[in-house]
Amino acid sequence: MSPSLGLVVVAAGSSRRFGSDKLSVRLGGRTILQRAVGCLRAVFPQAPLVVVVRGEELEARAAELRELGVSAFVPGGEHRQDSVRAGVEALPLGDEALVAIHDGARPFVPAEDLRQVVAAAEETGAAVLAAPVADTVKEVDPHGRVLRTLPRERLVRSLTPQVFRVGLLRKAWQQTGPSLWTDEASLLESLGVGVKAVPGDPRNLKVTQPQDLAFLRGVFPPAMRVGQGFDVHPLVEGRPLILAGVTIPHGKGLAGHSDADVVLHAVTDAVLGACGGGDIGQHFPPSDPQWAGGPSRVFLEFAVARAREAGLSVANCDVTVLAEEPRLAPFREAMRENLAGILGVLPAAVNIKATTTEHLGFVGRGEGVAALAVVLLVGD
Repeated sequence: MSPSLGLVVVAAGSSRRFGSDKLSVRLGGRTILQRAVGCLRAVFPQAPLVVVVRGEELEARAAELRELGVSAFVPGGEHRQDSVRAGVEALPLGDEALVAIHDGARPFVPAEDLRQVVAAAEETGAAVLAAPVADTVKEVDPHGRVLRTLPRERLVRSLTPQVFRVGLLRKAWQQTGPSLWTDEASLLESLGVGVKAVPGDPRNLKVTQPQDLAFLRGVFPPAMRVGQGFDVHPLVEGRPLILAGVTIPHGKGLAGHSDADVVLHAVTDAVLGACGGGDIGQHFPPSDPQWAGGPSRVFLEFAVARAREAGLSVANCDVTVLAEEPRLAPFREAMRENLAGILGVLPAAVNIKATTTEHLGFVGRGEGVAALAVVLLVGD
């Protein structure tokens, strides 16, 4: 029977070279850390998984990774190797078990690479993913002068996960004391332990500097979410007719608790629907007196903000207004520009169409106005 397997994701770094919190940057709608943890969890859904984070981020990271089945979050140490040790010791593993150690800043690891490196460690006790070096590699002195060219045929880039027999790691920690190591493979190598290099996908890149994101965004397509919304209000005397935030000259206006702008209401529901934010009535119930007669742009601004919190922004919006009268063509451009301004997009990303129902139904009888909206949200 194969030994048990535990997973450790190290995410306790300061992101100093990146300049900001790189692990929270989104790629294809998910953060870098979510993708790094998700790679392991997708292949090994039952394995205990520990994420090592900075002490002050324990609660925030737990919330971020809530749906990925993390067994425990532990605070990291002063150096990477201290964080790795804290993560390994937090796992309920015996010496014969395997532990896979992965960098939280590596969001892309193919499933087959994971299976291969674990299988190699099961056979040898220590294995790492490694990618070939494509460029010519030169050694330079402190002044930048080239000393020699190294034969790249025998050079590889060390990737993660790195997988080891837990007992080997524990023995190595006892023997080496406070020495510093850039990874656990080099620690074991220093003690004469053979480490198997398993060919890995070169796209398994560790995000270190902002320019690394340009490469990885080619791996993860942008997130896309589509939402649709519909609203209808009756036409009554004594109310202004407001559509897309523009006052339309007409003998009647739309009845409703707020300004009854059916266009902005429909678009609000579309944005909320696309980002999983519920509906307009949930956030702005007509029973709440503070919204009586209020401008509907407040509702849409709220929905756009909710989308941004989810890492999404409006790409385009298409609206159809159903009204027998008045004729909306003279006001369409003003409506379009106003709606684009609220959504935070160029007018070219917004389309407003108007049509009648050929005198059929309540719209055709001039009793009310309806609007349908479709919105596309995109995220990094």
